[in-house]
Amino acid sequence: MSLSLRKLLLNPSLHLRLIVGGAEGTPDDEALDRDFEWLHATDMIDPTPFLGPAEVILSLGWQFPVTEAADPAVPEVRVAPARLSRMYDDYAALVAAHGVIGIGFGSDVLHRGVPQPLIQACRKHGLILFEVPYEISFMDLLQEAARVLKRDQTERYGRSLRAQKAIANAATRRDGLNATLRETARQLGCGVALYDPLGHAVTVIDSPEGRRVSEAQLTAAVQETLASGQRFRSVQVTPEVEAVLQLLGEPGDPSGMLVLTLSQAFDDVSRNVLSSVLALVSVSLEQNQALEGLHGTLREALLQLLLSGNVGVTSHIVESVWRPLPRLPLVTLVGVPHQFDAARVLPALETLQAQEELRIFFARYRSDVAILVSEAEADRVIAHLGGFALTLGRSRCERWEGLELALEEAKKAAEFGLRRDSSEVTAFPDIWRAGVSDLIDSSDAAHVARRLLGPLTEHDAANDTELLRTLSVWLRHHGRPLPASRELGVHRHTLAHRLQLVSQLTGADLEDFQLRAEFALALRYFQTEQTVD
Repeated sequence: MSLSLRKLLLNPSLHLRLIVGGAEGTPDDEALDRDFEWLHATDMIDPTPFLGPAEVILSLGWQFPVTEAADPAVPEVRVAPARLSRMYDDYAALVAAHGVIGIGFGSDVLHRGVPQPLIQACRKHGLILFEVPYEISFMDLLQEAARVLKRDQTERYGRSLRAQKAIANAATRRDGLNATLRETARQLGCGVALYDPLGHAVTVIDSPEGRRVSEAQLTAAVQETLASGQRFRSVQVTPEVEAVLQLLGEPGDPSGMLVLTLSQAFDDVSRNVLSSVLALVSVSLEQNQALEGLHGTLREALLQLLLSGNVGVTSHIVESVWRPLPRLPLVTLVGVPHQFDAARVLPALETLQAQEELRIFFARYRSDVAILVSEAEADRVIAHLGGFALTLGRSRCERWEGLELALEEAKKAAEFGLRRDSSEVTAFPDIWRAGVSDLIDSSDAAHVARRLLGPLTEHDAANDTELLRTLSVWLRHHGRPLPASRELGVHRHTLAHRLQLVSQLTGADLEDFQLRAEFALALRYFQTEQTVD
């Protein structure tokens, strides 16, 4: 717990008088609201070894020469003004450097009033100075400070309970999760945003104080935090607003991220409330995820119904639960997730559909995500899918009977785009232009190529021959010996001898057209792998 001098100065029974409100140029209000830990009565010349980092000193001034005594029985001393001023200045500089907030000076006990050099020194070094009158003892002041702390603690405890009760009541409403977030924003006076595991905003509630942060700024911070796997992070998103990001779930298996945007630091009450909010939101998300799992299973079953030809039944169920099926002709999209399982993408698509009012149907398709959209809205939907970390393939479907073929084509297109590391949507016709060989799985082809061409590479390495290059050049010239021997710079008989050796080492008849095609493909993927290595 902490105190502020304002709470003591406002007590009329103490009759405290503020003399110096802090450093020059510092408003009195700002200085008086600075927190300190406790009041320490001491007249030591150097009290800093016994002080905390932020305390207030209560002093009668025994450490200073008495130049104007309050009591005739106290002898006065004569000190040069410059030396006296330096003594007070050294003392003020010492305690200010330690972190002391201010000094409460007991007047008319030893010194008459408050010494003027002390006033000047406190003003110079940014110390608050207030007068404690003769009739008020330091014990009175300490007792009042204790009462202030107790009242403050009781008020904070009550405020925390009221806020937690209001948030808990909100969680019982029909839209429990959103109601909880709205009440959190109201109780804590901050902005609140909930993000899904992919880093897309699910709910964004502006601060009731009006300090807004753009969704783009928050999203960038959230996605960076999710990628790093941090549980907790604080980011200064604007000069006035700090964002506190709290991971929900585990770093490797997040269920989302809660973000609070603050214009001032959290106190202990806010931290207690936040702990309750995190628990409520986590429970709500677990319930939502269970429901989303059922939705995902239902969607997958409905897709199978569509593929089996039960369009009428499927259309009725889909429209009653979500939105109507998209109209024909369709664009079928298949997305291959980069990071998460396909089941993790579906809730984000649910949110996107609700926010953008998109007439789409989507479901898990094998290990990927299938999305059906009318041809007229395809470009709009694809634009929204840009931030979903999916490699997309597309095809066209004019009749529901052709849906299965269209999905297979879209899946092949997506796999093709994944092999090419393409960031664009790959349409199935694009594969034709690249050639049939690009439909072959490059990893499997490279493995077969190593097996088929291995005897040639080993012979070349052991005997300093060029059998692999000879085969490549000969095939590139379609098996014609004259242009091949010219490129290799050898006689036709030498070329024929090398090709005979290739046949012996591989056991292949080079007169067989199919075997020539296999060698051509093997050389392509073998050379690609060598380039990558």
